[in-house]
Amino acid sequence: MTNLPANLESSIPAPARAKKRRSFRNQAADLRMRYDALPRRQQWLVIAVLVVIAWFAIDELLWSYARGWASESERIEAALDRGAKRNSTVSADLRRSVATFGPVVPPGPAAVGREELARAIDEVARKHKVAGYSYEARTGQRVKDNDASLLGSSIDRLQAEVKFETTADELPKFLADLESHPMIDGITSLRLQKNDQNRKVTVQATIETWVIAATGRSAR
Repeated sequence: MTNLPANLESSIPAPARAKKRRSFRNQAADLRMRYDALPRRQQWLVIAVLVVIAWFAIDELLWSYARGWASESERIEAALDRGAKRNSTVSADLRRSVATFGPVVPPGPAAVGREELARAIDEVARKHKVAGYSYEARTGQRVKDNDASLLGSSIDRLQAEVKFETTADELPKFLADLESHPMIDGITSLRLQKNDQNRKVTVQATIETWVIAATGRSAR
């Protein structure tokens, strides 16, 4: 191994020691000293830059909530305006009907209405312990009424032919629950036949609900 001269070995710098990390307080004090050393005009410039940064931070973090609330209030106001305009076009007959029978529930899509009608009939049948009833649904004539146009562009009558047996005492309660169900608009046909053998009444009813007409279906 070649021996290096003594003066050459002494000229090689020792490995630099890792600098100790300065604390946040020392860094802040250093920044304050640098700020105090700046001319007065540059100090005002630094303050102006910090104010602008704080302004944009407040606008992004805090005022975004205010803009969201303002947008929501505008949507509510627009909905109230639409309701007020529709209210002005409602006829006196429709107002009396609502006062007599309660508020009108807007019809839903035809596909959803078919399922809800079947579910409503089954719910009432289970309540009155009516089992083994037959059910057949069909689409009836389109509703042709000026007031019905407020509920949708085209309204169809969705009808269900239901046949079941019940007692004479239970029949009025069963029909009352059907007519009062929010998903049923009425019973348009009712045929009764007394069965003397089991002392029950055979009922065949046409139950109707209104739905928004499916796209592409022509008016009858």
